[in-house]
Amino acid sequence: MKRKPFTFDDIKQECDIRTNCYQLDGRSLGLQIFVPQEIQAQHPFNATAYAYLQLLRKEIHEFGTIEFPQLALNKTNHTLAQRSPKQHAYSPNPFLTDYCQQPHQDTPPYPTAFWLAEPRHYFATWLMSFNGLQEFQQLSRSQPELSTEALHRQLQPQSLSNKTGILVNHQPGLILIDNSQHHNLYHTRSCLFPAYDKNPNFETETPMYAFNEIGLLHYIDELDIRRGNEDKDSDDLAAVKEFMAGL
Repeated sequence: MKRKPFTFDDIKQECDIRTNCYQLDGRSLGLQIFVPQEIQAQHPFNATAYAYLQLLRKEIHEFGTIEFPQLALNKTNHTLAQRSPKQHAYSPNPFLTDYCQQPHQDTPPYPTAFWLAEPRHYFATWLMSFNGLQEFQQLSRSQPELSTEALHRQLQPQSLSNKTGILVNHQPGLILIDNSQHHNLYHTRSCLFPAYDKNPNFETETPMYAFNEIGLLHYIDELDIRRGNEDKDSDDLAAVKEFMAGL
C-alpha cells in the first residue's frame, strides 16, 4: 500500500504543540507534539519513523529536535534495537556493547529517529551543542588516560548545568534529531549514572529502536546481526528508496 502523505499542518490540527523546549548555547530549539491517546492508532499518527523523518524534514531542520512524547512504538524497519550491553554480548558492534559513546552525528545531513515503548532505566541520549562537543574533545585531548565513561561522568553534569547539553530519549515516545550543520547538534549514548551506580550489575534494559535512512538502505543487518525479519516491511522500504532517490 502506497504511503499516505501528511503535513505538519495536519498534525497541528489534532495535537497540542510546545515550542522552544530546550536551551543550548543561549538559543532555543525543540518541538514537542502531544498526540491524544485516542487518535494514536489513526493516520498519520500510526506512521512509521521514516514517514515522520521524511514528511517533517523541514520542521526537523527548523527546530533541531521533534518529540512525540508517549507515542506508541512502531518498530517497522528499525536499524537496531539497543538494549543493555550484556544483552548484546554476541555483537561485534560497539554501538550496542559500549556503555558510553563518543559524540557524533548519524549519517549527516540525514536526520535520526529514536523510539521507546517504555522508559529506559540506565541509558539516555546525551544531546549536545557544538560548544559541548568542543568541551568533550578538549578534555579528551588534555587527559587521554580518561575512558569514554569517565569523560561522560565528568562532563555530562557540567553540560546539563551550563546548557551545552540535555538528556533525551529515556522516556516513551519518538524523537527526531537533526544531523545537519544548521543546529550543529551531536549526540551520544550515555548512562543515567545515579541508576547505574545504584545497580551496576544490571542485566537488561528497555530496547531503544533506532532508525535512519542510510542504515536502512545499506547496512541494516550489519548494525544488529540478530535483528531478524519480523519488523521488515518492503512497502516502507520502497517508499524510503523513492524518497532518497528524489533528493
